[in-house]
Amino acid sequence: MTDGFTIRALEAGDPERIAATNGGPAWNAEPVLWQGYLADAAQGCRVVLIAFKGQDVVGYGTLLWQSGYLPFKAAGIPEINNLVVAQAARGGGIATAMIGRFEQLAASAGKPTIGLGVGLYADYGAAQRLYVRLGYQPDGRGITYGEKPVAPDQSVRVDDDLILWLTKSL
Repeated sequence: MTDGFTIRALEAGDPERIAATNGGPAWNAEPVLWQGYLADAAQGCRVVLIAFKGQDVVGYGTLLWQSGYLPFKAAGIPEINNLVVAQAARGGGIATAMIGRFEQLAASAGKPTIGLGVGLYADYGAAQRLYVRLGYQPDGRGITYGEKPVAPDQSVRVDDDLILWLTKSL
């Protein structure tokens, strides 16, 4: 237990609890997503953590052992993916604790570096500041749209697919 919340691995009954949570606009309770996460976890290709405050789900996140972002994949850098804290529970250290747990898992697996991607519009402002505060730095490859590099003078839509990739040495 950390500051009134607990973090544990995803279990079979959790997708229904996630679906019952009003987590705000970033919250994804899609049953197909969560069944896929359960299958990925069972196959060992993804670690899924859930944060609880009492009996209520207040956050979730995953660690992909093989990132879909090609530079991370080529370098064997695991990716923190789909980290979300319910809107009402933000600012309480949940994301920081979950990231710390993912970093411990990656370090224990012998990974010298961990990475993540963050959106570039204002809705991601708190996450951007958090990641920098925790020691994450841009990977130096610029931004991507749909995990493909954005070239100079290229126009792209500003949405959730516009990403800056960050890494941290463990």
